[in-house]
Amino acid sequence: MKRPLPFHCQAVWPPAALVALFAIGYCVLTAGFQFIQFKMRNMPIDIGAMEETKRIYQFFLGTAAVVYALYRVWRFHPACNHPYRDWLRMSPWTSGQPLPLGPIHLVWQDAAVIGVLAAVAIWHVRINPVLPVIAFGLTYLILLTILLGVTRRWPWFLAAGFLWPALMLPSAEGWPRIVVILVLILTIWEGQRKSLQAFPWLFLNNFKGTQGVDGRSCLNMEIGLKGVGDGPSYLGWPYRVLSPKIERRAIPAVISFFVSALAGWWTYCIVKSSAAVSTPGLIVVFGLMAASIRLLIYCSGVAPPVNVWGRMTSGRILIPGFDKVFLTPLAVVLAGEMGGIAVRHSGSRYAAVESCVIALLGLVLLTGGPTLRNWTLTGQLRFRPTPSLQGRNQNQMLRRV
Repeated sequence: MKRPLPFHCQAVWPPAALVALFAIGYCVLTAGFQFIQFKMRNMPIDIGAMEETKRIYQFFLGTAAVVYALYRVWRFHPACNHPYRDWLRMSPWTSGQPLPLGPIHLVWQDAAVIGVLAAVAIWHVRINPVLPVIAFGLTYLILLTILLGVTRRWPWFLAAGFLWPALMLPSAEGWPRIVVILVLILTIWEGQRKSLQAFPWLFLNNFKGTQGVDGRSCLNMEIGLKGVGDGPSYLGWPYRVLSPKIERRAIPAVISFFVSALAGWWTYCIVKSSAAVSTPGLIVVFGLMAASIRLLIYCSGVAPPVNVWGRMTSGRILIPGFDKVFLTPLAVVLAGEMGGIAVRHSGSRYAAVESCVIALLGLVLLTGGPTLRNWTLTGQLRFRPTPSLQGRNQNQMLRRV
């Protein structure tokens, strides 16, 4: 029989040091305002009623709620707490049992802590008590959404990614926004449940029992000899480039499609919520930046087999095995130029057109060939040393053993 969720846990109370830090900071802040009020006692000014004072208190209470949300997730989620995750992997724990250290879902102690911050806000500062609640809730849900991506629960991560920007739409005011929040909470909760069912997460492996000395696979370790060179005990370039590596996997077409659609949807929601004007120039700049980043990722550490002078003297102006890496960035730049023209002539529907162009650019960028693994293994290229080694004499680094 499935055990009910425990909605009480004494372990989730904030540590005494964190409570003391909050109390000392709040007392110092209040004493400072009281001191200013005492110095200005001859002037008819109430420091506590000023908007600037209330903003400072709002920032302090909101920061306290954010810090508590960070503590709740970082302390009790196995994906954040590495020693806890390693110990949990060796234990007979299963997802059908409560987490030994404490639950990652909210319990009544969380309501008590945030309730204290809300009580301070309404009774002492005279500000809206909803502010600490919103700060805690947003931080808590955002962190859990990020952890869905860290633990590779992609369906729920993408679903939450589509729901988050929907909260910014002007048409989501009122009850639609409440419905979206409820669906978002259910999506994140179901994703976290599936994430715990998939434990242990081997891709977050920090367990040293089946790994090398430092937790890495022996196939991913660099070739090294003690006493070689003045730096670390590794031979460095080019042996680091030629050493075995973890296989680079291409992004599946389905993931590329949904990530591109997610980028377009975020663009649409941001443009609609901010009521920004049409900016076709930004589309062109985005295309140029995206193409440059892809080229930087592909061409870092490698170079063409011959330089420009070698191409001219040999008559091989184009080297297909190497120059194919420029095809996808060129397509992204051309798509950005065409997209800018389309946005310029879109009229009042510029928000939808901009989102479609961004989605198209992302799709071309992610699905365009060659893949990074294919490029590294079959491209007509040559490896070059890292910048830290280019200015040093290789003969001085590799001494006779």
